[in-house]
Amino acid sequence: MTSFRSGIFLCLALLASISYAHTKDEDYIFISVKNNAIEGEFHVNVDDISKLDGVPAAKAGLSVVEYSESVESVLKEYLAANFSIGDGADVYSMRFSDLSILREEGDFLVVPFVIKQDDIPDLLTIEHNLFHDQNSSHRGLVLVRTVEQTNSDYGREHTALIFGPKNTVQQLDLNAVPSLISRTGMIYQGVLHIWAGIDHILFLLALVLPIVLVSSGKQLVPVEHFSGAFRRLLGIVTVFTIAHSITLLLAMLDLVSINARIVESVIALSIALAALNNIFQWVKRGTLWIVLLLGLFHGLGFASVMSELPFRMKDLAGMVLRFNVGVELGQIAIVSCLFPLLYIIRRRSFYQPVILRGLSWVLVLISAFWFYQRAVA
Repeated sequence: MTSFRSGIFLCLALLASISYAHTKDEDYIFISVKNNAIEGEFHVNVDDISKLDGVPAAKAGLSVVEYSESVESVLKEYLAANFSIGDGADVYSMRFSDLSILREEGDFLVVPFVIKQDDIPDLLTIEHNLFHDQNSSHRGLVLVRTVEQTNSDYGREHTALIFGPKNTVQQLDLNAVPSLISRTGMIYQGVLHIWAGIDHILFLLALVLPIVLVSSGKQLVPVEHFSGAFRRLLGIVTVFTIAHSITLLLAMLDLVSINARIVESVIALSIALAALNNIFQWVKRGTLWIVLLLGLFHGLGFASVMSELPFRMKDLAGMVLRFNVGVELGQIAIVSCLFPLLYIIRRRSFYQPVILRGLSWVLVLISAFWFYQRAVA
């Protein structure tokens, strides 16, 4: 127990010293708008690139440098064919420069581009079809670095458009950007993130499996009443909510930062720890403290979705709140489906050996593989 807690606190100590990074299943397009040009760069994950036709697998025995050289021409053709900026009537021509590597961000390739136009309008039409056919949960983020047009009253801070398979064409108004993402859009993004985040779902599953059991001496026995199990579930969900809400807000205020590779690795580790506790019953009391500590990292995982979207300060609190509401709605939907089923079968002879311990071992294996991928590979 002591070493278990020490390990968690050691992980938390990393929070103060490591910088934030990009996250998986997303690509980023940074643009700087000038009077007669748009300069920008694509940040594309190597894992996404490796799924394109005519491209070798990311782990094909090549170094990242060798791999980038082998995919450069195919990647540029793909970007030109599936991403465009225009004025609504015409699509502007992009000229690419030599790509570079962003190793500290988890192997992203950076492809600079420039668009030359005599006049850049205030209203741009952007179409994004990158990687949606390979991954239905993939998202594209277009981020504005600067706007230097003469009449523009906006441009000192980043903003973004978020693209998905059902939202591939949007307009960017450089002179009217109080908040480019709607209130309901931020709630939707929260729901989408928890439903698409299989690691968050598996962590919740590991926490919910023992909810319908209670300790009796050295054994676990089924709870007698629905209300008792429900109160335990409510306590876990509430603590998990508090934990990830804290770190989500701190991360968005730039008070806490951590490398995405570390965050994702610890999230994988949290699944294994919760599942192993189901098997060996290391912690029978004080479970909520463990949920609180591990939930802090899940909050940083949620924050990774918004980490590149530093909204104007007047909008920040509302945006974080709405995103968190979306996360909670998605989370409630998941546990609402799981809990009644587990309660119904809690007395069956197979529940503890198969559902509790057997499924927990499966979670351990999955999370161990993810941890290796994220922390070692």
